Amino acid sequence: MIKNKESLIQNNNNSKSTRLLLKAIEKSFQSIDPYKLIARSVNITNQIMRIESLNSNPIDLDLNKFKGVYIIGAGKATAKMAKSLSDILGTKVSGGAITVPYNTKVEKMNIQITKAAHPLPDNNAINGTNKIIEIIKKSKFNDLIFVLISGGASALLPMPYKGITIDQKQEITSNLLSAGASIVELNVVRKHLSSVKGGRLAERFHNRKVVTLILSDVVSDQLDTIGSGPTVGDSSSYFDAKKVLCKYKLWFNEDVVPNSIRKIINRGILGEISETPNPSDAIFRRISNLLIGNNHMACKEAKLFLNSKGIKSMHLGSGFTGTAKDFGVFLASLTKFMPECVPYAFILGGETTVKLNTGKNGIGGRNQEAALTAALNIRNWQNLDFTIACLGTDGIDGNSHAAGAIVTPKFLSRISRKRRRINEYINLHDSNSLFTEFGNSIITNRTGTNVNDLAIVCRIT
Repeated sequence: MIKNKESLIQNNNNSKSTRLLLKAIEKSFQSIDPYKLIARSVNITNQIMRIESLNSNPIDLDLNKFKGVYIIGAGKATAKMAKSLSDILGTKVSGGAITVPYNTKVEKMNIQITKAAHPLPDNNAINGTNKIIEIIKKSKFNDLIFVLISGGASALLPMPYKGITIDQKQEITSNLLSAGASIVELNVVRKHLSSVKGGRLAERFHNRKVVTLILSDVVSDQLDTIGSGPTVGDSSSYFDAKKVLCKYKLWFNEDVVPNSIRKIINRGILGEISETPNPSDAIFRRISNLLIGNNHMACKEAKLFLNSKGIKSMHLGSGFTGTAKDFGVFLASLTKFMPECVPYAFILGGETTVKLNTGKNGIGGRNQEAALTAALNIRNWQNLDFTIACLGTDGIDGNSHAAGAIVTPKFLSRISRKRRRINEYINLHDSNSLFTEFGNSIITNRTGTNVNDLAIVCRIT
């Protein structure tokens, strides 16, 4: 799963901490494989489908009551989710349509596949959304519709509100990302510029039975934020969207937010345009939104593996946010709190942000920037066997081809001998260039899943 695992081990003195940490990462990734998550959550016995979830009691569906079954959805993990559900349902699947990122490997099934851009939406994604809407229109009242949502769905399920172009949505999304907006803030804006997000896709189901299976890429697993909540009631407002754009000083920037969009948002604030559906709206009565996987599961699996290898491990939570630099400083500080008498590991999950420069930026991402900041702040590392890893579970960190990176005493020694000025790489957001030069980038390629980011600090001695 980690394509360059052996070279990472060799580049870092074949250290025990590196070997065990990389294996822990692979174990955690296996635990959040979307195909397995669906297979674990869905079971059919005598035509009764039971679906287990992390956020509610199990639900039972009598498949005899439904004439047809359709599968729709979007996201980085949706291809594997759809294949697993299709294999379980077999010939019961009447059709469907999903949208996944370019370069996603998709196995053959009775579902239309559209590949599109991420994280900025493109016209292919709009075509995919139209195919999904056509499937909804094709379905009948006595049909069952499964909606599969995972990280990336916000970009892969676009349908700009009337009067807004896809180019304008790209510009706003790009600028909010560059400004360091959180996923919650970004999706508040997306919902109010869309005809399908923020529960607006739910308005199209017209009382059909709908089950949405969700793989969370959002800290705290807020269902209305994951994929911008196309089938979930939305408690945010047009006023909230305006506040986000004002916070990042974009509201009066006509190159980013043209007058036509400001007019739509202001009309929404005045009540001249209907708000996104509220969670109490009647349209959600026949919709079940079920969480089947999250970051906690990945962290738990890493902890179980490390404990089994004699490394006392502590999961510090899956809610870490803030800037990548602050997170890196925190990771470095953890090395000071490890007991010296036993091998120890801290495991953390979440998602940080990076505010890019208005001018030149290099190659990297939030995970590599956090790892490099940790390297800058570690002291007294000589004669120790420790490894720090930060990576994205989707396999892509920022604009690089790496999932993340590792920091070890060997890495610190080499950059010290070469007199590399770490601060310069951090300030230019060019972390990947340094990690690639010394062979410490983690390469997984696209994993076909996404549950935020994973960080592990492991010390043997």
